[in-house]
Amino acid sequence: MQDVTFSFGQGSKILNDFSLEAEKGEFIYLFGENGSGKSTVLKILCGVMEARSGNVTILGKDPYCNPEILQRVGVVVDGMGFYGECSLRENVLLFAREKGLRDGVERALDRYIQLWDIDFNTKYKRGSHGMRKIAQLTLSLLNNPDILIWDEPELALDEKRQEVLLMLLQEHKSKGKTVIVAGTKPSFYGSLVDRTVEKEVVL
Repeated sequence: MQDVTFSFGQGSKILNDFSLEAEKGEFIYLFGENGSGKSTVLKILCGVMEARSGNVTILGKDPYCNPEILQRVGVVVDGMGFYGECSLRENVLLFAREKGLRDGVERALDRYIQLWDIDFNTKYKRGSHGMRKIAQLTLSLLNNPDILIWDEPELALDEKRQEVLLMLLQEHKSKGKTVIVAGTKPSFYGSLVDRTVEKEVVL
């Protein structure tokens, strides 16, 4: 994204000529305090929201106008809605099929279930915050994406699952794929991070 401006309605600008570029295989950590607009950056980057001005492209296309490009992207941002009465497994498979994923999906899901070591037969509404986050992360990985866009993925995960998270990110990066993570604790990711970009509050 380049020179992106965004505000809600006639309110103050959350983004003001903000730019963010990622190279293939790069791990970028978007750092900022709560309320600085990190989540807004990610939502614009993956086409959930439209910038007021500026240019946004991901894998060569504007994601807001070309949502099909998200078939090559793994996204976890606030507001992802799963069905409360369905199990974690049912939700992941349902949304994977909506993304057009078919071959090998259940086999891939079974691998992640084994890695995370949680009960994916739990109804989403009865799952802990950590279990819900794991289901979202798993869905974002099933399509073997070229780019991961994750908003504070470590939150609500216990130490064991945080270790799994770091392992999966290392695996993803070793394949030469791109990662963009937003949050407030870049130190958690250690040497995985190639570059930290700070998002300051716009007043």
